[in-house]
Amino acid sequence: MARCSRRSGLEVHHIRRDGGNDLSNAKVLCQRCHEATGSYGVHGAESKPFSEETKKKALERAGYQCECTSDKGCH
Repeated sequence: MARCSRRSGLEVHHIRRDGGNDLSNAKVLCQRCHEATGSYGVHGAESKPFSEETKKKALERAGYQCECTSDKGCH
């Protein structure tokens, strides 16, 4: 699968809404890939925001690039 190559408009996405706010539940996505997730904008149990430290670590881990590997063409 091709990886999204966007490096701007990055957001930290909760992999699972009920998965907590630690780094293991964080995935870096560009805004378009984030909007293409099944949970984006869905009302219900809202996840607490990630801490700035977790966001920083997630971005560093991702190499400041979107981590989307969707082959469904989210762009």
